[in-house]
Amino acid sequence: MRNMMLGVLLGVFAANGAMAQDKSDDATIQVLGVGTVEEAPTIAHISFKLRGEGKGSDDALRALVARKEAVARDMGGLAEAKFRFETGDVEIHEVRGRDCRGASEDEDTPRLSTGACAVLGYVATMEASVDVSPVALAGTLSGLASRAGASEVRLSRFRTADPRAAQQRAMAAAVANGQEQALAIAAASGAKLGRLVRVSDPNGGYVIGEQLQRIAATGSRRNVTMDAPVAVEIAPQAITTTARLVLVYEIAR
Repeated sequence: MRNMMLGVLLGVFAANGAMAQDKSDDATIQVLGVGTVEEAPTIAHISFKLRGEGKGSDDALRALVARKEAVARDMGGLAEAKFRFETGDVEIHEVRGRDCRGASEDEDTPRLSTGACAVLGYVATMEASVDVSPVALAGTLSGLASRAGASEVRLSRFRTADPRAAQQRAMAAAVANGQEQALAIAAASGAKLGRLVRVSDPNGGYVIGEQLQRIAATGSRRNVTMDAPVAVEIAPQAITTTARLVLVYEIAR
């Protein structure tokens, strides 16, 4: 029994020694490299709403289509601009008189279309947006859209045409930053930095935006006679792309 216990203890000590040896063999320096790049945005996003009214639903839709064409035509009259026109939700609403709703009723209460609740007309609405290039013309195009009848015009977002390329440059900067830190740590500890053995993202993976296609000039380019648009100068902030990478270097012997 005594010999058995001694054998177990020796085995434990041997295992501990092997673990210590493994740790010594796998000595590494781990750093967090951060890289940031900035570049001017190349695409601006303008959103707005279109509206058409009419006695019947078809009349409201025809008015809506005419308003959409007018907005696209006027924006397309700015020859230097390239934009992609996109549409979203379309809604058609019945319009009734103000006396239709009773004091105890809300907007969702079902009503017969007679008397005070007879349908007076229809309103058709559409959400729309354009991606604009060059960015410098986005303010002027916003004014053109409003003048042509768009409502709730909003110049809201800026981005680059190729976010993947910016992410790759940020990653390269993060690796360079991490290597600089690792060299300083090795020098301070009297060690020699070895090869890079592992790189990982602390967030568990790269999340890179879908690469945007090159903007095509899909707006109407008719010869349009109109008053000169109001030039609106804008100065958007640079787009900042940051990468954080965990770099593990072995210590050379």
